[in-house]
Amino acid sequence: MNLRCHWAGPLLAVAGLFFPSVSFCADWLIAGDSEQVEAGHSFRLQVVKPAAEAWPETLALKLMQAQGARRIALHLSDGAADSENRRTYTAEAPAGISGLVRAELADRGSNRLALLVEQPDNLSRMTETPPGGNGQAAQGMKLPAGQPEPPLSANEPMYFVVGARNGANARFQLSFKYRLFDEEGVVVRHAPWLTNFHFGYTQTSLWDLGASSKPFHDTSYRPSLFWQWRNGGRDGWPQLWRSGYEHESNGKDGLNSRSIDTLFVQPIWVWDGAEDARFVFAPKAYAYLDKDENPDIQQYRGYVDWNFRYGREKGWLLSALLRRGTAGHGGAQLDLSYPLREPVFSRVGGFLHFQLFSGYGESLLDYNLRRDTQLRVGFSVVR
Repeated sequence: MNLRCHWAGPLLAVAGLFFPSVSFCADWLIAGDSEQVEAGHSFRLQVVKPAAEAWPETLALKLMQAQGARRIALHLSDGAADSENRRTYTAEAPAGISGLVRAELADRGSNRLALLVEQPDNLSRMTETPPGGNGQAAQGMKLPAGQPEPPLSANEPMYFVVGARNGANARFQLSFKYRLFDEEGVVVRHAPWLTNFHFGYTQTSLWDLGASSKPFHDTSYRPSLFWQWRNGGRDGWPQLWRSGYEHESNGKDGLNSRSIDTLFVQPIWVWDGAEDARFVFAPKAYAYLDKDENPDIQQYRGYVDWNFRYGREKGWLLSALLRRGTAGHGGAQLDLSYPLREPVFSRVGGFLHFQLFSGYGESLLDYNLRRDTQLRVGFSVVR
């Protein structure tokens, strides 16, 4: 072990970083930009590692008070390296703590910091952007450095759009995802591989408004269980991955019953462009586990959903879903949206929404039917 011992008092003002005025012996060193952090908000730590160690994407930080100790995740920040052996990590101070807190790396020998955690005032609570409101969904996540997302968050777009081709009809979609286990809970401490385990749910309905009783033509129900984790996007690798199991069915019986079960993997690349524009490429590849009720569905849907997205958070945003089956059949969906109000947080707000669908399989019931090209206009709350 390459043990390094320091007296921290003289380092109080070095490079604007904060060290406690105590002595320590450690392999790893941590230092804060300030001794004060705000509960529920992110803060940065500078980390110095031993020369022989590699940089992990995530470190565990232990916060200690008289009431007990808890662990939070430190995430490696994107961007240029501070130096060969020094990097910036970010974390979010838990909302439920306040006062003087001692902090040290949980699984590595490090020095100990003294941090003063303050609660935000009431005005800040009402006007602040919700913590973790980055909406890291496969259809167009924003990936600020190290920002964890909340347990319940946006998944696929949520919209209500209406068209007039072959009679009035509507299409709407509801979607969310839920991280099943607390990052600091007892389950994750004993089984860390469950940290990023999610339950997802998406429901898409076609509503025949032109018929006398206004029936629902078809509804697709898609529950899923999947892991979502960051990769950092270095050397051309995706910034984010998803992988898991998904069931899709329309809830009908008899000849109209449709269902499939798939295993999927979805790498997600994000590139920032000029004037806050962002391009996302998120192909979703899958293998069919069960398709008995529609055994030839791969001829119309194929094995990959090609997802693209380009635009600005505060302007026009275009997304596309393309499918091509093994028999040459396919379908395409284009969604174009523009904000009508200030966003609640990334991807969530109120948007004018245009949707164009052409090809096969607009619904699971019609997976092998080609409908007329349909343009719909409406409103979305998640895009």
